[in-house]
Amino acid sequence: MSKIHVGFTLGGLALTALLAAPPARACSVCGCGDPLLISNDPAAISGQLRLQLDTEYLRMKAGNEEDPALTDELTQWSYRLNAVYRPVDALALTITLPFVTKTMNMTGGGATTAVSDVTGLGDVELAARWALLRSADLGSGRLHELAISGGASTPTGANDVKADGERIDEHGQPGTGSWGPFAGLHYRFEQRDWSAFASISGRWHGVNSEGYRYGSALLWSVHGQWFASRRIALDLGVDGRHAAADADSGDTVVNTGGTVVSLAPGVYLNAYAGAWLFVRAQVPVVKNLTGVQDQLPTFLTGIQYQVR
Repeated sequence: MSKIHVGFTLGGLALTALLAAPPARACSVCGCGDPLLISNDPAAISGQLRLQLDTEYLRMKAGNEEDPALTDELTQWSYRLNAVYRPVDALALTITLPFVTKTMNMTGGGATTAVSDVTGLGDVELAARWALLRSADLGSGRLHELAISGGASTPTGANDVKADGERIDEHGQPGTGSWGPFAGLHYRFEQRDWSAFASISGRWHGVNSEGYRYGSALLWSVHGQWFASRRIALDLGVDGRHAAADADSGDTVVNTGGTVVSLAPGVYLNAYAGAWLFVRAQVPVVKNLTGVQDQLPTFLTGIQYQVR
C-alpha cells in the first residue's frame, strides 16, 4: 500500500458531523466541520470497505431560558458504529449508527441539580461523496480531487423521553425528532507524504413533532496531514460552524446559534495490517455565540478496520 493511500482525515467533532449530536441549549453550534470527514480516513481512501467504532466525549453549557441565574450543562458520551463502502474509486457511501448517553444538570447559587440522564439510540446518518473531477499524476505522486457530498441524519432517536411524567428538555433527548439533510463541496490534494483538503457544507433541519427546529448551519474544514511513517499519520486542521438560532413553534430560542471555530489535531496509528487506532480533538479557539453559551473541547478515540 503506498503512503499516498495510507491517508487519513480528522473527524469533526463531530462525532461532526457528522456528525450532528445535539448538546444542551446550543445544538445549533455543536458539530463543527465537514459532515463527511470520516469518509476520508485511512481505510476509507485505500480500501473498499471500512468499519469504525469510536467514542466521543462532549460538554456544553448555556444560560437557562427561564432563570438567567441558572446554567444548563450537558455531558454527552457517543458510541458510534460507522461503515464506509466504496463500490468505485470515485464514490464513498457511509452509514453511522450512534448510541448516546446524555446527562443534563442545572447549576447556580453553589448548587447542582440533576435534570435528566438518558441513554439510547441516536439519529442514524446516511451520506455519500462523489468525485466529479479526479486528476492523478503517478510520476509525481500527485492527486487532485473535487467532489460533491450529501446526506441526512434520520429521526431514529427517541424525541419523547419523559421523567416523572414530563417530557425532558429538547436538548436532553437522544434524537432530534426530525430530518437533517446536508450538501456540500470538497477538494482534496495529495502528494507523497503530504495531503490536504478543504470543504464547505450546509445543513438544514426540519420541524419535529414538538414544533422545534434546530438552526440551519454552514460547516467548513481545512486540514493538512503528514504521513510521518508507514504506520503513523498526523493531522492538524481547523473546523468551523456558523449556525442560526433554534426555533420553538416559530419563536427564536435564546442562547442558541452563533459561530465556533476549533483547532482540530489528530493522530492515527496503524497498529496491525488494516487496523488503525486514532485520537482526535476539537478545541474551540473562536466562540462568537448568541446569548449565554460555552462550548468546551471535544475528544474522540476509536479503532477502524479495513475489511477489504
